[in-house]
Amino acid sequence: MLAKNQIAVVEYSIYVKDTGELVDTTSEVEAKLNRKYVEGAIYEPEVVVVGEGRFFQGFEEALASCREGEEVEVEVPPEKAFGPRDPSRIRTLPRRIFERQNVKPEVGKEVRIDGELGRILAIDGGRVVVDFNHPLAGKALKLKLKVVKIVNDPTEAIRYLVKRRLRGVKPEEIVVRVDAASGQAIVEIPKRFRVSSEIQYLKSLAAYDIFKYVEGVNEVVFIDRFTRDEVEGGK
Repeated sequence: MLAKNQIAVVEYSIYVKDTGELVDTTSEVEAKLNRKYVEGAIYEPEVVVVGEGRFFQGFEEALASCREGEEVEVEVPPEKAFGPRDPSRIRTLPRRIFERQNVKPEVGKEVRIDGELGRILAIDGGRVVVDFNHPLAGKALKLKLKVVKIVNDPTEAIRYLVKRRLRGVKPEEIVVRVDAASGQAIVEIPKRFRVSSEIQYLKSLAAYDIFKYVEGVNEVVFIDRFTRDEVEGGK
């Protein structure tokens, strides 16, 4: 079994049990087979910290019981997925609320009211029925899960924690050096990420993860490397 806070590289596909509808997947092939492929989306194994709570309970429990290289298929009841449907979360609202937000009510449309995300079920004159339950509430799920890699080495752990914040980067593109004596981790990411408007925020998230999940690291240094040819060529 995987221990809490252990880092794993995971492939998965999630389906609605009763209909077989694909909900989410790391596989491009599976997305295309189920007509859920999104052009431009990145399909790759997910870097997961066991017990972190980023996934629903049934996913976390299935993951914790896996071994490296093992593929499992489990059914997850609603109470361990997205919970039961709550009738009290289906509300009838006056149409003027939507008009104030310049939103045209349409059946099936997702809307945000008072910070809550809901879906319009029906429209009756000046009234709009909105379901604020999670779309998967009350549904049992089927989960296919495979642990591709268990990450134990601290340097590798840092590399994968950075990777999960930079979508589309390959682990081998991230250079990591750790000085065990000082607790300093030096990280160099591919140059193409310099142009990202969110890069400083993503670095801070990666650093937070490293401090939380990698023992002995007291400082994280990100390097921006420039060469003479690169700088002079850009003049």
